[in-house]
Amino acid sequence: MYTFSYRTAPISLKLAVTGWLLLAVEGLGVAGLQIYVRTGLTPSGALRHYLGDEATLRQPMSLMEIVGITHAHGFSLPLVALALAFAFIASNAREWLKSLVVVALFTGMLLELGLPWLVRYGPGWAVHLFLLTGVLLVGGVFVSVAVPLYEMWWSPAKPAITAARPPQPQEAPRLRRAR
Repeated sequence: MYTFSYRTAPISLKLAVTGWLLLAVEGLGVAGLQIYVRTGLTPSGALRHYLGDEATLRQPMSLMEIVGITHAHGFSLPLVALALAFAFIASNAREWLKSLVVVALFTGMLLELGLPWLVRYGPGWAVHLFLLTGVLLVGGVFVSVAVPLYEMWWSPAKPAITAARPPQPQEAPRLRRAR
């Protein structure tokens, strides 16, 4: 039975996965920068962005704008979350951590898609859920990128243990007799 390991993967696979992970971080980083520019990463800035601001003559975000944004991101964000989850699931991390990261990624993406609707048409306190969204997304992306990259390029060599090649007991060092 073959057990996959990033450490022993072919270099072409390592390069492809590394390239995708780094470009995903770049893309999500630019998305974070865009959010910062539009809202200042503050609840009041997010409220002004979605509900408008009379002082600056900014109109509330229209239904068509929110539909357009949700439509475009409704397809891409789940695919990004899925690819990041697959990259992390293929790592040697513990199963509970894999489950936690997958839940964080998809919950963060779900909130990212749904919160503009809730902030625009729901209660004002919903704007504070953007902080939770950021924690879930940043934490999930960091772990799902850092662990595979570490395993591919920096993890120490370990002998492969598979069903076909169980671990061998190590012999004790032989001592020489003094003459």
